[in-house]
Amino acid sequence: MTSKDTVYPRLSALFVGAHPDDIEIGSAGTIAKLVQIGWDVHCCVLTSEQDTKIAQTRENEAREAGRILGVPSGNIFFMHFPDSFLETTGETVGRFREVLHDRKLNPDLIFTHTEADSHNDHRAAYSLVVAAFRKKPILNFATVNSLIRSNFKPQVFIETADYLEAKKRALMLHKSQSTRIDADAITALNDNFAKKVGLGSIEPFEVTLQEGSEDLLYLILGLNDSPFHNFWYPLLREQSLYIVHSVPVYRNDKKYDWPAFKEQEGIELFYETFSRLWYDSNPVRSKSSENHAVDELLHTSNILLSGSGVSNRLTRDHFEHFKGLRYHVNYAMPDYQNLSIYDDATGRTITAQYYKDKTGTVMPGIDYGILTILKNPLNERRNLIGCMGIHGFGTLACFRAISSHIHISKLLSFIDFPLQHTGYQVIVEYDIQQEKVDIIEDSWHVIQK
Repeated sequence: MTSKDTVYPRLSALFVGAHPDDIEIGSAGTIAKLVQIGWDVHCCVLTSEQDTKIAQTRENEAREAGRILGVPSGNIFFMHFPDSFLETTGETVGRFREVLHDRKLNPDLIFTHTEADSHNDHRAAYSLVVAAFRKKPILNFATVNSLIRSNFKPQVFIETADYLEAKKRALMLHKSQSTRIDADAITALNDNFAKKVGLGSIEPFEVTLQEGSEDLLYLILGLNDSPFHNFWYPLLREQSLYIVHSVPVYRNDKKYDWPAFKEQEGIELFYETFSRLWYDSNPVRSKSSENHAVDELLHTSNILLSGSGVSNRLTRDHFEHFKGLRYHVNYAMPDYQNLSIYDDATGRTITAQYYKDKTGTVMPGIDYGILTILKNPLNERRNLIGCMGIHGFGTLACFRAISSHIHISKLLSFIDFPLQHTGYQVIVEYDIQQEKVDIIEDSWHVIQK
């Protein structure tokens, strides 16, 4: 057999629900989508009704619903734990693992309930899955009937517009639960999340990334249709991000006369974007580079350095000395004159472009910034982002690039997450009069270890 003929195993997913309709309520569209794109999908229902006739009816409904979504009947199985009394014990975890072993089932990705739920069986299902699977990523769906909405913090949003009809039909097949399943409430919940992240019809999921499952994070990112979360989740996870901002510098001979505080405008845009899209407390904090206490953050935290070495002490004292960087903001002393970006690889100098307005005032027409994304050299368990313009406009442009779905999508076409290399640098151009930000594709630089 030649390498061209090698057959690779299909990716597999296991959906685990406490009751026969829970999986369809939270993730029917995603099931149909995974089947359509070639995943091997299995479904497990953990509990059964005490009344055997009702239990059999509900099992039949679950199999029919699975068939509508493309899941073979043989891929749907039932643990028969008692309904309303599901617990995570050594016995239940052991029985679950035995069944998985007997079925030779070792899924790449698991879907189950969120812990943000008032139903004891749903919370136990979450706990049981976490206990049964090690070194596996888990996506947690919402069951709207008992969801604690304020505690549900999704970071993955899977587009399911093409599978809405299949989901509707699957839910309708649970006829014994027709008074319980509220299709309008399910749609309203998902549409609310979709609107906030700028997507169409979606199903939202939290992420439970267990220790040792980081190598499978790419599976989650490959399914996530929110560029913002695909960029920021692997960088931050559940950690904070400290923006260390610059401070104004004093010049004896000031040759420029344009609005200041463009960096601050970028920081405010960035903070507002996180407040709107990050479904947890906003992780962004801001500190001044004048404060020497922030030096310790370089060793402990995710850092965003805002501003070049002209006005940011940490950029000047630390960042500019990291190995492997291609781009730096250069300037001449005294008085911080002749600002430009220097390209170490080519020896080329990139300068801002200026014009005089009607009053003769020199104004920037085009500015440039250096956007850097890398593992923090002082703590490789954390990450460092740099937004460093020739002037404040270039810094603002970098903030816009990491806040916009369109620009982040472009960044993601070059960046591999989790970071396979130490990091990346790219030049961002800002046409100030047109208020147009552009990522210069041929400027990409991979920072090697």
